[in-house]
Amino acid sequence: MNHDRTQTGIPPDSVIRDNDAASILKPPRPERRQDARRRNLFILVCCVLFALLTAIRVLNIWSNTPEYDEIWTVQHYRNLPVPAVFSDVSTPNNHVLNTLGIKFFLNILPPHNFAIRLTALLGFCGLFVILLRAVLLLLKNNTARAGVLTAVLLNGMLLHYAETARGYSLQAFFVFGLLFSLLCFSFRPRENRMFNAVMWLLCAEGACLSVSSGVLYVVILTGLWVLLYVPFRDGIKKIWHDNRPLILAGILWSVFVLIWYGGNCSRFAEGRAMFGDSFRTPAQFLTYCFDVARDTGLLWTLPLLVLCGILLQGKPQWRICALTGGAIVLLFASALVTKGGPARIYLALFAPAVFGLGAAADILLSENTKFKKASLWLLLILAAVCIFCSDRDRRKAAAPDLAAVFRKVAKMDSRIFVSYKSTDLYVLRMLFREDIMPDNDERQRAPEMLLVLNDNTISAVHACDPPVEEFVQPGANPADSGYVVPGETLQFWLYRLRPLTPGETLDGKAVLCFSDDTIPDDMKHWLIDNCGIVNSMLFSPETTRICYGFSGSRLNVTADMLLEMEEAAKGGLFFRIVSD
Repeated sequence: MNHDRTQTGIPPDSVIRDNDAASILKPPRPERRQDARRRNLFILVCCVLFALLTAIRVLNIWSNTPEYDEIWTVQHYRNLPVPAVFSDVSTPNNHVLNTLGIKFFLNILPPHNFAIRLTALLGFCGLFVILLRAVLLLLKNNTARAGVLTAVLLNGMLLHYAETARGYSLQAFFVFGLLFSLLCFSFRPRENRMFNAVMWLLCAEGACLSVSSGVLYVVILTGLWVLLYVPFRDGIKKIWHDNRPLILAGILWSVFVLIWYGGNCSRFAEGRAMFGDSFRTPAQFLTYCFDVARDTGLLWTLPLLVLCGILLQGKPQWRICALTGGAIVLLFASALVTKGGPARIYLALFAPAVFGLGAAADILLSENTKFKKASLWLLLILAAVCIFCSDRDRRKAAAPDLAAVFRKVAKMDSRIFVSYKSTDLYVLRMLFREDIMPDNDERQRAPEMLLVLNDNTISAVHACDPPVEEFVQPGANPADSGYVVPGETLQFWLYRLRPLTPGETLDGKAVLCFSDDTIPDDMKHWLIDNCGIVNSMLFSPETTRICYGFSGSRLNVTADMLLEMEEAAKGGLFFRIVSD
């Protein structure tokens, strides 16, 4: 039994307490009373600071504009029956537990951002609770404990998803719970391991249902734990005897995976086909890994885990560093098979990685006098860096405040036509339906300039082939560029528009066609069949003006042919070239 406990490097007396009745009756020693006061003060300070952090999240939840993914989830899944929520998994906007939470809270609370985002906030609160429990139970040094809590809870991307109706904060909670249950299982007495096995099972299923990529977390973290902590030389019989609760939990989880993932295999395949990045060269993959690690905060944790693993080789804490660091490497490598997703897919790795560093710091601060003397300064530096980066990284992870953007755009000269990205229009149409549609109509009457947002491309959606989009490169030098709203992340590019010149070539040029409902039907059908609709989400049966866009290289037409169309339409349409 002592062999099992020492595998984690956690002193047995930090977890397994003497339950002898006689020892309970003994008066506590003065040093124990002092340790208890320090522990309680540490918990109080952590709870007060977390309450402040949570209050800021609540304020942001009430004030921040909903994002595209949140609105999509609410509009498409709120009224679905519960069984359909578990099966409609081909799009990435259905994070099952988050969707169920939205359905539940919208039924008991007034429809507001708070009701929509409360599930994500609860996931963040759950992460704090289980993280606090883990550092108190498994770490001895208060500086190491505080460092883990500071680094995790001030991660900018994690803070963003704590106030955004997605499943990533829930997944961060469940994945860390999975790691915590495995570490606890290692040193619990054999007869007390059932609770940790049940905890592992609940967290494993929660990790999968919060975001479908959770199955990779479960397989990789549990597989590495088996390799690092299970003494295979003891024989299969003893391994079964010691780990029976966890093995049974693993069997139950496997049944769940076969039923849910297996039953929805074709839908998951549809999602992988539509979304994600494939890599053709090692350089592409390494660049992808670097960008994701930088955005999530893993860029600094992985090298430190490797360094701590080298320094602590031979000590039990080495296993925790190897477990968390190995999980990062293997999950990044899995992108070669499953396609590379956005950085947020890997956010749940951050808390385990920081805890691995905390376990290493815990032993280093306990055994090294120089480290111990400098520990307070190191903690203050860490807190200062986290506070400095936190809000900046949170804003970087968030979508632009489209409400502020539209208010700024609405004040611009009506001769500036605005080309919106489809996902931005999805949000703006919900927020400003009564204002944006007439604004878009007015800007098509006599446009002299073109304002392009986001990717410096004109989004032209072919009505005959939804939802495929063609991104038409302007291929011109902008007259101006910058950020729409200072402090926000949404950029703009402003181009001049000019009429067609007889005999000019259209190759490599972006062409816009502004039409109204007076044009002949045959001309309207030709435009719909050959061109894409710009700002297509503002199109409706009542729309009187439509902007079409196409690349001059795509259509086999000349400027003279288009000028003939202009003349035949008798003012019902006109073409403009994005000025070069």
